Amino acid sequence: MTSPKNSALPPGPKRHWLLGTGIQQLKNPLGLLVRGQQKHGDIVFFHQHHGPTWLLSHPDHAQRVLADNATNYLSMMGDGPDPMLGRGLFASKGDFWLRQRRMVQPAFHRPRLARMVDGMVQDAQRAVERLAPLASTGEPVELLNQMRRLVISMLGTSIFSKDIYESQPLLRETINYFSQEIHSPHDSLLEALGGMLRLYRSRFKRFMKAVEDINTVFYGLIAERRQSSTPREDVLTMLIEARDTQGVAMTDTEVRDELVSLYVGGHESTSVALTWICYEVANHPEVQQRIREELATVLGGNPLTAESLQALHYTRAVVEETLRLRPPAWQFVRRAAKEDQLGSWTITPDTKVIISPYILHRHRDFWEEPERFIPERFLPERKEGRHRYAYLPFGAGQRQCVGNGYTLTLLTTALATLLQHYQLRLAPGYELVIMSGSTHRPRNGVLATIHPVPAAA
Repeated sequence: MTSPKNSALPPGPKRHWLLGTGIQQLKNPLGLLVRGQQKHGDIVFFHQHHGPTWLLSHPDHAQRVLADNATNYLSMMGDGPDPMLGRGLFASKGDFWLRQRRMVQPAFHRPRLARMVDGMVQDAQRAVERLAPLASTGEPVELLNQMRRLVISMLGTSIFSKDIYESQPLLRETINYFSQEIHSPHDSLLEALGGMLRLYRSRFKRFMKAVEDINTVFYGLIAERRQSSTPREDVLTMLIEARDTQGVAMTDTEVRDELVSLYVGGHESTSVALTWICYEVANHPEVQQRIREELATVLGGNPLTAESLQALHYTRAVVEETLRLRPPAWQFVRRAAKEDQLGSWTITPDTKVIISPYILHRHRDFWEEPERFIPERFLPERKEGRHRYAYLPFGAGQRQCVGNGYTLTLLTTALATLLQHYQLRLAPGYELVIMSGSTHRPRNGVLATIHPVPAAA
């Protein structure tokens, strides 16, 4: 039965007479949403500087926006190519997006993922070797930078069959620039202000130079692969060989755009996720010990394989629980194209709608003790019956992250390999400071000490 329409607006925080909720939105955007949901419920209205905004915090709402009526809720990306991502999956829309999605998706099917595990393990083992000198000193190590280095290596091996971060100095400089300047503690407040006031022209010029450098490297790799007769079973080869329903291959530009989306666009959130995982196991010694016991039982001191990875149920549960409690992608933003009815409320065209995994993952109707880190809730026998849209670390519906299975495989592989060799402990006096800008992450990284696992462990 259709609910009666309600022309009034949902409840929400009071607005400043001039700025609405803009200052709060810039200073602590996630905090603004959390407080709104806690005070006003699952449907909250905000007067934001870019227009009327609704926060929808029930899994049924997420299902409506991201799946059941997804064609009405459009991506906030512009209509033209993104300066960095081009028309890759992260940035494209409509029929072109669907074509690209169908061509990219097979690269991450389960059989291909299984064949990628050996390369992931080798990269993780090299990270173990890089960490050895640091482990011998007992000095605190900043984990976010270390995990970025590991993730970018694992992505390189999966996509290009080699660690291009290591072999391409120009790319290495560019990735470091993005990590230090684009994904940094000032990317929330100052970047938003800069966008509003048209500041930072010199930074924009540097950004476009970084895009040019990426193009130089990636177009070179594409040309090299097209000319090579050596068979490769990696994502780049798959993209080059892919054909759409009309039998048409991707152009070099289309391949480049998907590579940038997967490698450059995907590495930051994955690095942040792995850092959060390390933080949680360092903060919960009993969890770390249980992982190590599972590794000893399943692996018996041997390197991880695709087959043994499937048996690491608790280790995988730690990964999934971390993504629940600390999802790097903390909000999905859509724009209503047409009027829609949500219960008794009417969403009007051009209204911005926010679905926040961070808030959904803490909804007390669906999660017991939601603020506690409890990996057991993700063991196979505990996952049955949960609302499908109560847990959305990778989004949902058609636009669910194409690499969600790959990312879970990478994170579990990295965690298992690292904990075979090292114990992690938070550095004495370390205090976690969180920010939510491009990702939800530790503002200043995570300081921890690394210790070799005793031989008897």
